[in-house]
Amino acid sequence: MKFDYIKELLDKYPGSYYYRSVFKDLTELKESYPFFKIIIIPTSKPTLIGLEITVINIKLIKETGANENDFLDAYSKKSNVIIPIDYKYNGCYIYGGSWIDPNKIPIEDIHFINSTKNDDYLFCLGVPKSFSKLSNVILENIKTLDNIYIAYEKFLCGDSNTVELIAYSHGQKGEYEYDKNKRKYISEVRYE
Repeated sequence: MKFDYIKELLDKYPGSYYYRSVFKDLTELKESYPFFKIIIIPTSKPTLIGLEITVINIKLIKETGANENDFLDAYSKKSNVIIPIDYKYNGCYIYGGSWIDPNKIPIEDIHFINSTKNDDYLFCLGVPKSFSKLSNVILENIKTLDNIYIAYEKFLCGDSNTVELIAYSHGQKGEYEYDKNKRKYISEVRYE
């Protein structure tokens, strides 16, 4: 998908680094996760960009011939993203997973908090210190969410006895682990 019409608007309004940066990242996101809609509220002042996304990797789509509606069932991968101005340093706000029962997930594997947004959860998608080292924070946040959805679904369906995630702890403990390991928190989506 090309964003030609938006690029034309951006060319008319120089200094719109946020919009240019986000649309550059969304162009790359579209190559791996094609099912999303961009949401920009039309106002006289610039607003944050949002996405409605169904988190399905293109590899899985090609392997199965699936379409977006195939992933909107009991384990829906439909999610909402808010891309803040400082997303390259603090990540995106991603809501979804209303099907997840937190009482059935081990406490150490809970990477979300309750939200008031449509019974969805707000996901924790990495250590903030790691985001500035990523080339595309939006794509990496979505990859991480994809891993979380896959792990939770397998666990809740009984296909796995553990929640299979590579993740840091929350808070200062997670920052310490990140600093100690000196590694980037970049996920790879696993399909079996």
